[in-house]
Amino acid sequence: MKIRRAYFEDAAKARDELAEQVIQFTRGTGADGGVVGLSGGIDSTTVAYLCKHAFDRENTHGKRLQLFGVIMPSKANDEKDKSDGLKVAENLGIKPIVIPIESMAERFVETLGIDNEFDRGNLYSEIRAVVLSRIAASKNCRVMGTGNLDEDYVLGYFTKRGDGAVDNNILGNLPKRLVRELARHLGVPEDIVNKVPTAGLWEGQTDEGELGYTYEQSELVQNGFDQGLSAEEIVRKTGFDRKIVEDVAWRHETTEHKRNPPTVGKISLSFKEVVK
Repeated sequence: MKIRRAYFEDAAKARDELAEQVIQFTRGTGADGGVVGLSGGIDSTTVAYLCKHAFDRENTHGKRLQLFGVIMPSKANDEKDKSDGLKVAENLGIKPIVIPIESMAERFVETLGIDNEFDRGNLYSEIRAVVLSRIAASKNCRVMGTGNLDEDYVLGYFTKRGDGAVDNNILGNLPKRLVRELARHLGVPEDIVNKVPTAGLWEGQTDEGELGYTYEQSELVQNGFDQGLSAEEIVRKTGFDRKIVEDVAWRHETTEHKRNPPTVGKISLSFKEVVK
């Protein structure tokens, strides 16, 4: 049994299917548009281009849906992240909203006594979520998620109350490999398509550098598990180090709580008729 991977039958068809769902996730829920956090990376850029494509088609039929791109730099971000976010907004013809978050983060750090890089990185993500939420609420828009299959489903590589705090995840069924393909089809600049993935959690941080393997490797490993293969079979078929296979399995299992709604406590209750 070979490990199977997903491919687009037709990138244009995939674009249009997702565009229809963008409309369902916004106008279909009573919203007037969408808000995207523009990090300058491939995922947020692809979501912004996809939303613009969907809104431009929909806006010929009545009240205009609006797209807002929010750039939230901190000292953890490379300056190019901000310039790339601004370039995306310019390319799409939308006005960027730039809100530096470093001063907000410093207040939390001082008040809570946060003293390590990992917790500070997750704090940045959580602050960005609050900013996006408040902007979206003020404009009756939905926060458009930018997670992909590899990050969210396979590895749980996101901050639960940060980049996980969104109204939808339009790219959630696409591995990073197919996000890049869709991005090219939408006309995303090649330098952003090929940009090294980073969550912007601390200076110099990259996703694959922190993980120790690539998103494409994690995708293939999880595909193997989903198709009923054992770890030993996946190692044999891929030639990957067993540590990679075990780490993907561990991350997938231990981050299940991030993908589920809050657990509700259960208790036996009886109901009696109320007589007025």
